Amino acid sequence: MNKEQREKFKRAGWKLGSVGELLDLTPAEEALIEAKVRLSKVVRALRQQSRLSQAQLAKRIGSNQTRIAKVENQDPEVSLDLQMKAIFAARPKARQEFSALIKRWAVSENPALGPPRKRSRVRRAAAA
Repeated sequence: MNKEQREKFKRAGWKLGSVGELLDLTPAEEALIEAKVRLSKVVRALRQQSRLSQAQLAKRIGSNQTRIAKVENQDPEVSLDLQMKAIFAARPKARQEFSALIKRWAVSENPALGPPRKRSRVRRAAAA
């Protein structure tokens, strides 16, 4: 919607806001919806980059073409599990990339979960 249209609606007494405001969603719920929409787009892009048909991708995850179509078309009933399976099947490297992301999140929240830090060694002076 452009600026002119917004002004027209405001003058007519309409209140403009986000979907989250309209549906009274929490920030976490809004983030989940946004993530699912983005993942749907990623599934399609990765499948196309891998030159796979929906049926071929479905076979890789033990599903059917209809389910892949639903994933790509943002069907609200599609689970995150199915989206992630499709991503991992379309791009095998995604598993490592996702693991690295999870590790990075864990370390940023709790440094104790990260890789061990190098400890400096202290040498004692040799006895004379």
